[in-house]
Amino acid sequence: MSKITHIKVLGLALFAVFAFSMVAAASAFAQDEWLFKGEAFVGELETNTEGELTLIALRAGVVLNEIVCSGLFTGDVIGGGPVNLVLDLFSLTGTEIAELGGTSLDCLTTFSALSLVDCEVGLETLLWIEELRLEPASPLTWESLLELMMTEPFFLVKFHHVAFELLCFNSLGINAEILCEGVTSAKAENVAGGVLLEFDPNPAGTILSEEIACPMAPEMGIGVDFLGDVLSVDSTGGILSVS
Repeated sequence: MSKITHIKVLGLALFAVFAFSMVAAASAFAQDEWLFKGEAFVGELETNTEGELTLIALRAGVVLNEIVCSGLFTGDVIGGGPVNLVLDLFSLTGTEIAELGGTSLDCLTTFSALSLVDCEVGLETLLWIEELRLEPASPLTWESLLELMMTEPFFLVKFHHVAFELLCFNSLGINAEILCEGVTSAKAENVAGGVLLEFDPNPAGTILSEEIACPMAPEMGIGVDFLGDVLSVDSTGGILSVS
């Protein structure tokens, strides 16, 4: 084989590898999107995400409290890509939840380690949502992105900023106020009714939800994990899915 022919063959081989890589990358990118009735769509779809989550307050890996909250998040998924916006939170009776000073979500403390900052078991713990909307017309903060995990065959929804405030009574009968904010994730799974989001901080398998830091708390080093499932559906009754 001549030197020129060898260069041509090598060039064709490199072009083929490059072309295959571009196709593979494009295919992987195209998979990370929300679908409506099994098809790609243009624009925004209103969604309802409802369920029960356990907020696990801990310090240095030791569980202080388990607080159960039920609610309904409303928002939009954006066609042609991975973006999901959470816009508002409601109680299951339809009351809109506000920031601190407004209407709170009533949660229930189900476990206490009886330390100084613990909430009392059996009593309500109040939750306010923070920074859902930077401005009334600019819902930019609680954005999540859908990602196909390359090491495992499932989708992950990554919430890029979550912020909330908790208020409860501790073992001394004094108000304990905790502000928490950070990032967390949930496994996204297509089910009959829509997309199931599974939160699990200590998975036996591969689900992982990151701990939310609580920089404003009675003691340093407190964080909150999420555990539980919520179902995300199209508000008009159409089938929502991920691909």
